Amino acid sequence: MAEFEARMAVLRERFAVRARGDAGLVEAHARNGDRSALRDLCHALAGTAGMFGFSALGDAAGAVEDAVDEGVAEVQLQHLVTQLLAEVQRLPQGR
Repeated sequence: MAEFEARMAVLRERFAVRARGDAGLVEAHARNGDRSALRDLCHALAGTAGMFGFSALGDAAGAVEDAVDEGVAEVQLQHLVTQLLAEVQRLPQGR
């Protein structure tokens, strides 16, 4: 079991690094109005975050994805993107 936990810790760390990198893409897609790319990226984040125990991040990414699907106003979408980026900032830092 210790080996599994060690592997999961490595995978969690890799995910956190990737998610921090994806935050820049989230910002760029939101700024450029590329809702399709924003939705796809948030869909991937939402699906993966929960697998690694980052449920708040997954929920925030899912909220952005849903907002894009629902065609919400830009100001509401930006608010949700800001919440998502705040969750990314809360991810644990690597070694």
